[in-house]
Amino acid sequence: MEELAKILSNIDELETWKSHVQGYSKSEVASAYKMAQPLWVKRMVSDNKLFLHPDVIDQLKAQNWQPSDVQNKMIWASLLGSDEGSESKKRMYKVKDSLINKYGRDWWEDVYTRIKPIYAAKERIKKIHSGPAVSAFISNTFIGSEAASEERNRALRMIPKS
Repeated sequence: MEELAKILSNIDELETWKSHVQGYSKSEVASAYKMAQPLWVKRMVSDNKLFLHPDVIDQLKAQNWQPSDVQNKMIWASLLGSDEGSESKKRMYKVKDSLINKYGRDWWEDVYTRIKPIYAAKERIKKIHSGPAVSAFISNTFIGSEAASEERNRALRMIPKS
């Protein structure tokens, strides 16, 4: 199950995990999911692919990357609010149906209310890297990278932490 957990933890789209576990028993899948989730969360945070309040990231680190129920909602909202693909709307409705089936409408509504602040933070972060000169300054100078990191943190603080 460790090998399956490692494979799952490297897949960004959580909703596709079920297509990678065909042929395994329910207990094997549950075990793989349990091992993969903290690996996935840690990787996504390290790769700056999750838009979460810095205090929430600190909490996750302290919890060995095992998210609570509320943090799971934040993670789903981050995935949906930061999706820029051409199929993002279709993906959102597919995830919505899946989450409603698994957790209920109230759970989904909580996820949905968290999407707008994540989208706003993502847009603010995108503006940090607007233009080739700014991107070069950020990637080639310590001052630029520090300024970008601070601005990213300020943007992430726009996201509710509870």
